[in-house]
Amino acid sequence: MWRALNVVLFVAALSLTLPRVQVRAEDGRREEEERKLRLAEAQKTKKAPETPAQAVRSLVEAERNFYRTGQEQGTRAAFLAFLAESGIVFGLGPVNGRRTWNEREETGFDLVWEPTFAAVSRSADFGYDTGPAKWRANKNEKEFSGYGHFVSIWRKEPDGAWKVHLDCGIENPKPSGKSETLRTIVPGEPTGAEPDAAARQRAFGEAQRGFVTVAKLDFTKAFREFGGDEVRLYRDGSLPTVGKDAGAKLLGTEQAGVTLEVLAGSMSSSSDLAYYYGKYSDTRKEDGATGHFLQIWQTNGTGGWKLMLDWQKALPTPKP
Repeated sequence: MWRALNVVLFVAALSLTLPRVQVRAEDGRREEEERKLRLAEAQKTKKAPETPAQAVRSLVEAERNFYRTGQEQGTRAAFLAFLAESGIVFGLGPVNGRRTWNEREETGFDLVWEPTFAAVSRSADFGYDTGPAKWRANKNEKEFSGYGHFVSIWRKEPDGAWKVHLDCGIENPKPSGKSETLRTIVPGEPTGAEPDAAARQRAFGEAQRGFVTVAKLDFTKAFREFGGDEVRLYRDGSLPTVGKDAGAKLLGTEQAGVTLEVLAGSMSSSSDLAYYYGKYSDTRKEDGATGHFLQIWQTNGTGGWKLMLDWQKALPTPKP
């Protein structure tokens, strides 16, 4: 009897719960259909990977947004917004940029700059730009107190946003004449049989070691031998030069015997654009100049590596 009663009670309970189960199932189906619709919409709006030509334009726009943020929110806020988490800036040496700027107060310091040259890798996720800068204590000052040029290395984050991975610069005299117009470089297709990525990486290591070896004997010779046709040279006290002849003229014979110690660097995922930085010292005399350097290299149409930018900044001379 109790079994029969249990069966009756079970059937009654089943009749009550079935509609609820059906409702939950229908709700689940609707949620799944809505999820698929959202996913489909997201796929429609998802941006296709940028071409190098598009990437160099978006890099320049990121630099301009960087500047606009500085004008609207302050220099400190701008650097904190655009520096990568591991981004490097140079003081007396390479340091974490976000940590450095986070420890500073916003002072109203007015830094004005614009990009006049930019280049990217074939992978469209790695690039650099440079341009003139000027500064003053605040916007109330009528005259700018200093002039220089910046160099920034940019890399795309997983979300596609460009972030600064290294930032450095020089001080130079006030420029005269017309300001430069923006010039961008987009890597072309290989002109012949190009080495694969692994071979390009090995070739970069060989070029890097070759430059360091020659520079220890004659830096100017290394600059001429490994520099590209439009290699850029940055030194405090002088406007940047473009081309091997102009750079060699600025270097003169003073750069003979420079030892370079590489500290760190990185390369694009397409293995065609790379940089490294480190310490340098003049080996000709005991109390020679010491400081830090940055070099940016890029492959040419046949896969050979060429030096595209060389920056050095001497450390302050120790007081006696």
